[in-house]
Amino acid sequence: MLSCRLHIARVVQLVSLTMPLPRKKQCLRSVRWRLAVCASCVFLIGAGAAPQTDEPGDTRERFIKLDGEIQAIKEEILEINRDILLLEELSLYPHAQQLIVLVSVANNSSINPATISLQLDGHTVSHHIYSGTEEAALQEGGVHRLYTGRLTDGEHRLEVSVTGKQGRGQAYNQQRSVVITKAPGRKYLELHLGPVENTAEPGLIIREWKR
Repeated sequence: MLSCRLHIARVVQLVSLTMPLPRKKQCLRSVRWRLAVCASCVFLIGAGAAPQTDEPGDTRERFIKLDGEIQAIKEEILEINRDILLLEELSLYPHAQQLIVLVSVANNSSINPATISLQLDGHTVSHHIYSGTEEAALQEGGVHRLYTGRLTDGEHRLEVSVTGKQGRGQAYNQQRSVVITKAPGRKYLELHLGPVENTAEPGLIIREWKR
């Protein structure tokens, strides 16, 4: 499986260096599909590998050993899929052209976001509906990656729309529009829901992370 993992990494890196974007997406989907087929074959072979003529004790030991091997293969496949996702992101969105938008909620914020929509230059690039579990995670200090994408250098208009609840179940709705400047390199923006500076009122603050 390790050699398979290294082979997949080489394939994805080659795709990243040599193919245009539409072909990259098609090829990476093909790599994922072949990985799923290989995994299915491994499990089918394993399922039919137990001998039918062993004593009951030997059969049980073989099944225990086989189950351990299958679990190890499952873990390795999960790691390979994670690596493919990371390589795919790097392939489709090179570091020098990346925009990453994160969402956070202040510890004492009364805002519970229900939906957040993000537009770049008039085009909707992300719309996320938050589950109860995600809301709780944000309230406990978690950070949600709302968007990762390619952005050219220069000025761009960013528009954010947030809906949700605040206080005692009151509806919350806010829109913000700002102009951001993309310089060479990866750019991070944080959409922070919490008290606005110099006031006690909750609001949406757009922060740029300094490198």
